[in-house]
Amino acid sequence: MSIDSRQLRYFVAVAEEQHFGRAAVRLRMAQPPLSQQIRQLERTLGTELLTRTTRKVELNPAGELLLERGRRILEELQALESDVKRVGDGLQGTLRLGFTGAATYGIMPRVVRESSRAFEGLALAVSGELLTPQLVEDLLDFRIDIAVLRPPVSTTDIAHVVVARERIVAALPTNSRLLEQAQLTMADFHDQVLVGYPENSTTAQIIAARWLQQGARPLFAQRVSETSTLLSLVAAGVGIALVPESATSLNLGGTVFRRIEDAPEVELAIGWRAGDQSKAVQRFLPFLEGVVRDVQAHAVERSSSATIHIP
Repeated sequence: MSIDSRQLRYFVAVAEEQHFGRAAVRLRMAQPPLSQQIRQLERTLGTELLTRTTRKVELNPAGELLLERGRRILEELQALESDVKRVGDGLQGTLRLGFTGAATYGIMPRVVRESSRAFEGLALAVSGELLTPQLVEDLLDFRIDIAVLRPPVSTTDIAHVVVARERIVAALPTNSRLLEQAQLTMADFHDQVLVGYPENSTTAQIIAARWLQQGARPLFAQRVSETSTLLSLVAAGVGIALVPESATSLNLGGTVFRRIEDAPEVELAIGWRAGDQSKAVQRFLPFLEGVVRDVQAHAVERSSSATIHIP
């Protein structure tokens, strides 16, 4: 037979009070059943734990050992119960998040920083600079739990909610002749050398659709997935990039961001596996939505002028 945690709790109370009556009051139970439980514990262990007198009880060496170790065991059990409940309530454990391109820089740091206060005990594992197709695949394969991505989403197995819209802006090398113009339009890039996202990215497809309407086929020198690499190519003078407005939070130097008067918009959404009943996911979704909306609102305020950002 093994030690019962309830009997262990009874024993600790008796040992600390050194009196069955006081221990019974502390445990809110009658004294005879308490005495019976301690006797049963001693029979289970095959040794006496207490020396009983008419006035009090005293611990013998076996009892002293059980008191010392028993306290730690009860504390561990209480902590375990609390931790299990917190995990079950979505307040502890690990939540895996994925972020698309520019959201990696404008949104991800804020999410990580504020979640540490709002969800103490919940660890975040984050991945950034991912295109929406990869994020969708990672969600379906259970490699991540929530994604900040750009619609459209190609499958109904992923639920999503659009939380923001942002304009496409131009990232220009500091020696670009387009900086001499007071205003820029999409047509101004028809004869320019560009660098851009891969053709399967949502942002690239939205930009291509606008140029298709205008009958334009701009020249791309390079296509890369990472916004940081894209802006590095701009700073190196390889070409001009058209990026979501949130990319302006990434300061690499040697780049000027400018508004485009007739630029298309791209949506930003939060996606998760449809039907996911995880309490951690369900608790985190409204928090994440609030952070994204706030970050985007401040980005719009910062970008009210034609020149958005000059490193």
